[in-house]
Amino acid sequence: MDDAGTAPQVHLWGYALRREWPDGTHDLFGFTPRADVALRRLDRDRSYWRTGPVRPTAVYLVPVHAADVTTHPVRDCRRPSCPDAPQRGQR
Repeated sequence: MDDAGTAPQVHLWGYALRREWPDGTHDLFGFTPRADVALRRLDRDRSYWRTGPVRPTAVYLVPVHAADVTTHPVRDCRRPSCPDAPQRGQR
C-alpha cells in the first residue's frame, strides 16, 4: 500500500486483451482491474478489426497481473510464457 492506502498499479490483478496474429505473434495490452471495462474494451477491439483487410486470428481477455502487461513488448511477441487463458476470459 502507498501513503494514500491504495495498492500501486503494478501490484494489481485484473484483465488484459490478448490479440493473436496469423504469423504466430501476439499483443498483450489494455490492462484494467475492472471486468466491465475489460469487456467493453474487448467488444470495441473486436468491432474495430472485424472489417479490416488484416485481422487477428483471435482477440480475448486474459486474467493477468499488471506487471506482466507493463513489461510486455507492445508488438510481435512470441514468448510462450505470456498470459494465455482464453477459456477463463473469452466471451
